[in-house]
Amino acid sequence: MRDWKACDVAWTFLSASSGDFPVPSLRTVSSYTPLCGALAEINLDEPCLLWSNNAIAMRLGKVRFVTLLGILASTILQPASIWGVTIRDDQPDSSYLALAASMEYAPVGTFVSNWGYTGSATLIAPDWVLTAAHMLVVASSGTFTINGTSYASTQLIGNPGWNSSNPSGGYDFGLVHLSSPVVGITPATLYTGSSDLGQIGTFVGFGLTGTGLTGWRTLDNQKRAFQNVIDGNFGNPSLVLGCDFDNPHTTTNNVFGDATPLTLEGCVAPGDSGGGVFITIGSQTYLEGVISFVAATDGNANSYYGDTSGFGRVSAFMPWITSTIPEPSVSTLLVAGAGLGMLFGRRRRQVNK
Repeated sequence: MRDWKACDVAWTFLSASSGDFPVPSLRTVSSYTPLCGALAEINLDEPCLLWSNNAIAMRLGKVRFVTLLGILASTILQPASIWGVTIRDDQPDSSYLALAASMEYAPVGTFVSNWGYTGSATLIAPDWVLTAAHMLVVASSGTFTINGTSYASTQLIGNPGWNSSNPSGGYDFGLVHLSSPVVGITPATLYTGSSDLGQIGTFVGFGLTGTGLTGWRTLDNQKRAFQNVIDGNFGNPSLVLGCDFDNPHTTTNNVFGDATPLTLEGCVAPGDSGGGVFITIGSQTYLEGVISFVAATDGNANSYYGDTSGFGRVSAFMPWITSTIPEPSVSTLLVAGAGLGMLFGRRRRQVNK
């Protein structure tokens, strides 16, 4: 594998000749002039650019990761299709589809920017959605689609701490204000606790699909969900957590925790960016994270077995979320824990002063 530098950018290209896409190749650019941080170069000599992403090398102890964060360029491939996660090769795809269709995950929809880049987002208030900050780079507007209805944006707000050259550093959070409230969908309940490590997380998004053997490759316009134990540490656990895609056929691909995969284990893929990570404690399901990146120790982060899913922790960014969303929308946020009520009260007192 080539020695990656922090400034390197990998671009993934696929042929648009059929719905079953070949496994892509990665091409690196050693130096570039960034365009608004996330996009460095667009080459028009390729048949179809489906995913533009940053490839960043990082080392945790003896483990070296190459991380990729990506968004789907739906305007270049028309008509646009939206896909979801890579899955185990020995489990039926119908089970992943059924999991995503659960009412607990109904708040997850798609977000398409005016540049045509497609990812995922989660409804957290009737007129606000939470997504990844890198989904909003170079965008001035966008459309959130959920349950067959589309809602235009009136405001896009990326977290000011987001740094595209350091995806595992956290801050990959963005807020989108909608032109009108979403009807018929209950917003997700935000998790504000600290007991998420070790929980089973359910990852929900609209990204490329395939299996752990093939990586992401297939278009089929379906929302999928997978489950994994949240036990991954990318060096910044207070802000970012993750999990690895364990191989049911061998333990050699294990990166974090136990090598035995869950029944519906999987990995995030291009197009899942901004999607939700949910945990259930007791009888209540919470939005615990926002999908940010996929990482690999072999330099080829194609969502194979052994690749890892990274996400930002919602609890770490509640102060930013609640200070950014104005009244009356902030009062409609469904949250877990009495501590947030104190935060709301403190914010209102500051405003009243």
